[in-house]
Amino acid sequence: MQLIHKSNFYLLVKPKTWTSQDLCTKLKKNFKFKKVGHSGTLDPNADGLMLLATNGYTKLFDYISNTNKTYKVIAMLGYSSPTLDVDSEITKHDDINAHQLQTQIQEFLTNLVGESTQTPPIYSAIKVKGKRLYKYARQNQDVEIPDRTIFVESTELLEVNENKVIFEITVSKGTYIRSIVQQLGEYVNTHAIVETLTRTAIGSLNINHKSLNTNVESLNHNSTIMSLDWAEVINLPKIDLDVEMIETIRNGQLLPRNMFSNEENYIISIENNIVAIYKPFNEKYYKPDKVLV
Repeated sequence: MQLIHKSNFYLLVKPKTWTSQDLCTKLKKNFKFKKVGHSGTLDPNADGLMLLATNGYTKLFDYISNTNKTYKVIAMLGYSSPTLDVDSEITKHDDINAHQLQTQIQEFLTNLVGESTQTPPIYSAIKVKGKRLYKYARQNQDVEIPDRTIFVESTELLEVNENKVIFEITVSKGTYIRSIVQQLGEYVNTHAIVETLTRTAIGSLNINHKSLNTNVESLNHNSTIMSLDWAEVINLPKIDLDVEMIETIRNGQLLPRNMFSNEENYIISIENNIVAIYKPFNEKYYKPDKVLV
């Protein structure tokens, strides 16, 4: 089997001010990948981990079981801004001593754990009636923002310093930290915005990973970039096939049920490359859910 510009997963640190798409474009242009995608947007004012996939593996994000994200947050109490962070004009409202509010801050973070609803910020990329929210904001148009269900796995208060609150939080995919910081301000009877936001983990992948790529700004076509083992990203049972089976998979043919031992989706692997995801079809066969070759 020949795989030119092999499909892979990559763990990179997105620099602050870069968009998520900037990171994808950098990889695509420098290494001539046909396609590059990411597992979750990171705001331009944030830095930290992003999980990228190239070529055929961009079809596999839906099969990642643990998509929770962990962030280190520095919040500024007593300030507001249209974007809920320091990326727009900020307004000072109060002189706040976070030490005096530490008990309430800890109470807020503790109470966050579990399932709740959240109103996303108006400056976000969520679409309402086919239009992204930030476009409504830029055009000064009113729009009703639908709440969404989020899950907070854990929180930890790391430090309070003057008007700053530094904490770590692990949340479900699609959670807006800027909205959580806004809630924190309301809880302690003031305003609050995000000063810095760093994503430190995606599922079990964290900033100490041996294959983390940190030199994104200096990447060029001569650079070496480290890839992940796909088994670190997708936790599904696997069946290894001989290379002679590549045409069977490419043509999307059914596979006999006796090849599979349970009712889960299965990775079909050839030479340790994912070539397809198969799922139960009927009493006799499994059928392809995704074909990557």
